[in-house]
Amino acid sequence: MLELIYTSNRTFNIYSGFAPFHLGYLRSWDAMALFGYQKLDKLFRDGSQANLGVANTYLSMGNRVGGRHFWFSGSDFLAADEITGQYHYSEILNPGWKPPVGTWRAGDYLDDVAGLFLHSKTSGKIEVFRLADGVKLGEILDPGGPYYDNLAYAGQGKIVAFHHGTGKLALVDYLNRTVILKSKVNPCWRSAFDCLHNLVITIQSDRKVRLYTLTPVPAVLSPPAFIPAAPHQHRLLGGRVQTRLTGDQGEPCAGWWVHWSLKGLPAKGYLLKERSKTDADGYAENFYFGPAAVGEMGNETIQVKVVV
Repeated sequence: MLELIYTSNRTFNIYSGFAPFHLGYLRSWDAMALFGYQKLDKLFRDGSQANLGVANTYLSMGNRVGGRHFWFSGSDFLAADEITGQYHYSEILNPGWKPPVGTWRAGDYLDDVAGLFLHSKTSGKIEVFRLADGVKLGEILDPGGPYYDNLAYAGQGKIVAFHHGTGKLALVDYLNRTVILKSKVNPCWRSAFDCLHNLVITIQSDRKVRLYTLTPVPAVLSPPAFIPAAPHQHRLLGGRVQTRLTGDQGEPCAGWWVHWSLKGLPAKGYLLKERSKTDADGYAENFYFGPAAVGEMGNETIQVKVVV
């Protein structure tokens, strides 16, 4: 689970018959575009909003590289005004492109710099198309993953893919077609990713805006285990011991301090460090040195903990 850091006190308005079709963060606004029931609003983090007029419900809004958006007519990508958020039928983004006709949905992703279009196909599958000729280049596979509803720009060559019903999300490197991180937030109506401040944004049925950091909250610290270690000059008698910190979805928690101690009274032996920091894969390590007294024997228990 990602860490929830803010919930708005204000709730945004719902129009008659309103259903939120799409939520997208726009870098130029430093706010969200909320599209639903022929209405296009600018939605702020505190829940306040400003109506920007009527939008065509026969179009779908998608996410674009750089924290922008576009409108999809079914055969063309339409430019979006960065001030009003509205589309322009006369302004087709590169008429020479060949979008995959019929292969699109709200929340799909356009990288017009790399010439790629990403489409959420089925559960655990995102298709990658080349815009120059519409050829499918390959797939991003997330075994056991959900049918992602929204593909949002998260930096150069990266997107955050959201599934609203479960709150599951994945950070994806789409240039190398790999899943970097999987985690979740609370189930929501719609979602977006603030690429300027690296925040996950959601709106739920209570019509409040919520912000999450992209850092998973620690949930599980594995029991310390000895692993083979190459000999080092000052650690010849030491045993290398390792533990791993993960979130509730098994995602690695990097950059956390793990505190180490021995439970024996008195302790049999000693540890090289009192604390060590988890690496990018969530692992922290230490070295245990056995009893120094000649002939001393017995068991010792190593204890690890993280202060959250």
